[in-house]
Amino acid sequence: MSIKNRRKKLRYGENPNQNAYIDENNKLSIFDFQISGKKISYNNIIDLDSGLRCLSEFNEPTSIIMKHTNPCGVASDKNIYKAFNKSYESDTKSSFGGIIFLNRKVEIKLSKKIIKNFFEMVVAPDFENKALEVLKTKKNLILLKIPNLKKEKVICKPTLFGDLYQTNDLTIINKNFIRLASKKKSSPKLIDDLLFALKVAKHLKSNAVVLAKNKQTLGLGHGQTNRVDALKSAIKNRNVYFKNKLFVCASDGFFPFTDSIGLLNRYGCKAIAQPKGSINDNKIINYAKKNRISLYFIKNRLFKH
Repeated sequence: MSIKNRRKKLRYGENPNQNAYIDENNKLSIFDFQISGKKISYNNIIDLDSGLRCLSEFNEPTSIIMKHTNPCGVASDKNIYKAFNKSYESDTKSSFGGIIFLNRKVEIKLSKKIIKNFFEMVVAPDFENKALEVLKTKKNLILLKIPNLKKEKVICKPTLFGDLYQTNDLTIINKNFIRLASKKKSSPKLIDDLLFALKVAKHLKSNAVVLAKNKQTLGLGHGQTNRVDALKSAIKNRNVYFKNKLFVCASDGFFPFTDSIGLLNRYGCKAIAQPKGSINDNKIINYAKKNRISLYFIKNRLFKH
């Protein structure tokens, strides 16, 4: 395929005053996946990349509502209809105009639920014909049928000083990824919630904090320049939608001081997963022991700049 044929012009870039195109680097074209809706934009492609990377962490039925490359809500459940409802209920305000990512076929019951609210795009591995009929009543709603895509081994980021390359973070988050640091062990259900929260945290901008329960995000804090503010942002969302729910917490980096873990304890956190490496690790461990919080250290940090 020639460079000319690989290069596709887009409506505009991040803003209308910017020109943009995509230089497709493989045999698959994003435009081949589109079923209906308006033309895919520059921002849509960036969000697609972020959402699909996050979705690839999950094997069970999972729904992610993404906006500006960060999740508004993430949830897993026994079926995709329940997972979507939980992801939407995680933050109904932020989900407005977002992109829905699903890892199961969209059935008619779910399609009727989706069109009750405004979304930019629905991405799934497949759609029932009747579900497509319902979704296509929203003429501008972009529908994409995308299979599981293979992750690249090396990723590149252009800078003013040259292109940066690094190996992709293909860390598999499972029970072997965490190690108990305090005395109190969590129940298997809470450990599942911790692993779920870590999978989400891996795809948030640092500093990232995830509050979760029953494989549903209750509060997300990300992109803050300090971890306390990220935590406060997550707790604020939790207090709006899930005020009295107990929860677990996953952090992409260590909590350097006991102020954060003290705040978590105050609002009902039962288990925490974070990397070790702070000079105050022992203080954090002792606080967790004293307040009967299950503290787990993870194998490596999950920073995303």
